[in-house]
Amino acid sequence: MRISYCTFQDIEQFYGTNDFQIEARYDKFDNKEYIMLRFGYWAEVDLIGLEEIINPIGYNIEVMAFDEEDTGCRYSYHIKQK
Repeated sequence: MRISYCTFQDIEQFYGTNDFQIEARYDKFDNKEYIMLRFGYWAEVDLIGLEEIINPIGYNIEVMAFDEEDTGCRYSYHIKQK
């Protein structure tokens, strides 16, 4: 799985800051690699805007949301192959 640096620059422009993390992951249930994005402190972002960047390069986005009692809802975005 490859994503160019320019794509991450587009994500930075979309989000308005470079305060996001990129993490390579492996899903042991479907035996596939994916990339996890986390914005700020698990912030929610505009999914449609993010999809406009990611979908044209051949990937999908899955949103993961976890409701934490102490801190509220935490969002991460998983970039996976179509």
